[in-house]
Amino acid sequence: MRRFALCALALAIQSTSIHAHSGHTHQHTQQTELNEWQDKISYKKGQRVTYQGAVYQAKWWSEGDLPATNASGAWQFVQFMNGEGEVSNPWLHAQVYTKGQVVAYKGEIFKAKWWTLNEVPGASQVWEKIAHDKKNDPISQMSLIGHNIILNEQKAESPAGESLNNAFDGDPRTKYVTLKPQGWIQVSLAQPQSLTQYQFTSANDAPGRDPHNWTLKGSNDGENWQTIDQRNEQVFSKRFEQKTYQLSEEQPYQHYRFELTHKGTDDWGYDLLQIAELDLFTNTQLPIAGITSDSNTVFVGEIIEFQDASLNQPNSFEWQFEQGIPAASLAKNPLVSFKTPGVKNVELTTYNWHGQSELVTQQVKVVDPANPWQGFAYPEIKFAHEDTQSEGYKRIHRLFPDLEKTINDVTLQVNQYLYKHYGESPEFDSVTFSLKWMDTLAYRAGSGRNMEIAFSTKYITESLANASDEEVIYELLGVFWHELVHGYQHFPTGAMADGNEAHAIIEGIADLVRIRAGFHATRSPSPSKNWLGGYTNTGFFLSWIQDNYDDDFTYKINQMVLTSQKEGWEWTLEEAIKRILNQDINILWQKYQATLGAAPEAPAIPDEQLSLITLGGEASATAVPADPIYDVTNAFDGDRYTKYLTLNAHSEITFSTFGAGHLGAYRITVGENQPSRDPSSWTLYGSPDGTNWHQIDTQSHQVFEQRLETREFSVEPTQSFKHFKFNFTNSGSQSNGQSLFQIAEIDLLADKTTATLPVTLENFVLLGGEASAEHEGFSQWGEGYQSAFDGDRSNKYVALTKQGWLQFNTTQPRTLKAYSITSGNDAPERDPAQWIVSGSNDGVQWHTLDSRQSQQFESRNQTKTFRIENDTAYSQFRIELTHTATDANGNDLLQLSEIELFSAK
Repeated sequence: MRRFALCALALAIQSTSIHAHSGHTHQHTQQTELNEWQDKISYKKGQRVTYQGAVYQAKWWSEGDLPATNASGAWQFVQFMNGEGEVSNPWLHAQVYTKGQVVAYKGEIFKAKWWTLNEVPGASQVWEKIAHDKKNDPISQMSLIGHNIILNEQKAESPAGESLNNAFDGDPRTKYVTLKPQGWIQVSLAQPQSLTQYQFTSANDAPGRDPHNWTLKGSNDGENWQTIDQRNEQVFSKRFEQKTYQLSEEQPYQHYRFELTHKGTDDWGYDLLQIAELDLFTNTQLPIAGITSDSNTVFVGEIIEFQDASLNQPNSFEWQFEQGIPAASLAKNPLVSFKTPGVKNVELTTYNWHGQSELVTQQVKVVDPANPWQGFAYPEIKFAHEDTQSEGYKRIHRLFPDLEKTINDVTLQVNQYLYKHYGESPEFDSVTFSLKWMDTLAYRAGSGRNMEIAFSTKYITESLANASDEEVIYELLGVFWHELVHGYQHFPTGAMADGNEAHAIIEGIADLVRIRAGFHATRSPSPSKNWLGGYTNTGFFLSWIQDNYDDDFTYKINQMVLTSQKEGWEWTLEEAIKRILNQDINILWQKYQATLGAAPEAPAIPDEQLSLITLGGEASATAVPADPIYDVTNAFDGDRYTKYLTLNAHSEITFSTFGAGHLGAYRITVGENQPSRDPSSWTLYGSPDGTNWHQIDTQSHQVFEQRLETREFSVEPTQSFKHFKFNFTNSGSQSNGQSLFQIAEIDLLADKTTATLPVTLENFVLLGGEASAEHEGFSQWGEGYQSAFDGDRSNKYVALTKQGWLQFNTTQPRTLKAYSITSGNDAPERDPAQWIVSGSNDGVQWHTLDSRQSQQFESRNQTKTFRIENDTAYSQFRIELTHTATDANGNDLLQLSEIELFSAK
């Protein structure tokens, strides 16, 4: 069975605010209100807070740093809230001034000699200029990274989308990666400037790629370089960490160069260098203009106040408002309205006694309530197809002759589901659409205001080869809906992983909108354990809530994601449902499951019986699973929402328990879908030794009325068995003619009085001994062979090899009765797939105790225990391992988290 992943999502480009950062001016501020500082909230560059009676502004991203103590240097004092530090009012047109009144204009202070109206200070004798002592004027740190810089690097070797510009875009979610362990980065300014400090921000992953050693140099001709600063053995203790380095150098330079070396080889065996952000700062007494407002969206005719958020105490202000009323103002905090809808520019230049600031611009979205989507900005559609030859590519272009119009139509409709008007929608400059020959069905990626969507021509060519044109159009439109929702929806904080809260809501909302839009006919929900599956699992549940509880639920659940960020609470769907509906999600889930035909849970096992499955054991099947996720072990994991599935009508399933008992009954639980796959006929056998088998029971023409239904079958206890075997046949063919077999759970119930419990195991590795290995592994990163025997599954052993042995010598001979292997936290291709376990008492003569082939670990950090028949004690144990496969980059690595060696306790 060929599988195509539904969606791959690059979270580095998640969009949670209305405006993405465009350019790196460090002067653009958007903040809805002035709030008291909180230690668990992240503040972006330009945001203002109050703390102990004063106002502070973030110079860069900060979290947990007290503004008053300012240990990281992230906070800039603005003013006291009681008015201390305030300056004279700016001069205004059409305002009467009388003798003695003082105003500010173009950075200077003037006093009126007599009554005056509309006479400009400095151009009329009515105004007398007042001298000002500049000695105690404030000094602020100003970023030198702006639109007028030129960037260079030693070697422009970066993966797509991870170029040098990313290190200077003001967004730590993007990053610069160079395919070298060292190199230099150069920033050239428009004119020489003194550097007072600089700042690095580590990227989202791979600490080995962080800059570790560097030298900062300056030059005024680009040829002769002077060393300004040098740092060695710098360590970034977490991802997205910002480190600031102070300088005492006063010499101004036009060119600054960082010569960088990375920390070491990364987890994938690569020697790369990466940085999320790099910033340079200088001192200035010039005003640094900034703008805030209560909102960045306003309705036509509604008054909005724009507030000065500048540093270095400007005293004069020049505002310009595109199609605003008024069109210009000299007030500090002007009130403005707009008469036409659309995105309008607001510009501010400020003055103090030292001169004029650079012009800063903020945009405001003006919305017409009668036409809320007038002004919606369609992103530029770009095409970057990698496959232009396949039948899938040709078919898509035949069916969608105007792809740009199709994407634009879906884009607007997606926003109309998620938002009330265009003012609430995130903005994108471009959407790059590409057709690729790949296994993944589709994915959304990109950076900042540029979105990327890729679609599989392989899927169209192979999986939809026999589909009609209408079916292909329908499927591709559904994919457009799903992926474009990812572009415009709000994202919760936290990492995304299959089955967690972030994954559930991100994929759930995308499928929710797709369902509401009517592009869900090719998929349907099935009973499942909880609402965290994402895609159809979460999407259909959310759609059911909208049908039954709140017609506006799509909008509200998307807005609640944003609310969780603003209010600082940890996102869970349970908390969101409680806030929106005042309902318990567990009760809603049970009601929803009932609509899908899910049977009640199986009754508890009677007190006089026990489950032989819970004693542990090993399962096998003659028919291979349709996919590793449907392995036969699912039929014995106690979870009816997992299953064993095979592309065969018949299968022989064997379970060997670590205990034994007289079987009195057994239970069969069917899967969540497709009744034709249910077991209809079977024979059950038992064996004390795995060789001599005795028939226990046989059934035929069995029908299960509900999905996930459990039925119990009683048998006459005859003798104690350790091994059990079922020969199953399914209920028939599916509607498409395929004949498959599946089963969710098998349970074996024995009389407690006759049951033999398994031997209690003790991990004798923890009793002391000495570990060794054929290959040491990456000990410098804590991933050496010692990590395989330390009892800690949170670390791991990684070696640059496809095979090798690990050995443990005990302090005294031990009889090995079982062992376990725990897979690593990532990269399944590195998992051991086959191995031989041997014992020795002299290190020369080795005796094979167990061997395994074609082993698979279905999940990360999964522990698998293997019991063996052995009665001989040894003092040395060796496991010779071979990994699963070479990775996509051609690397051969072997890894595991833990090995445990057990004796009978």
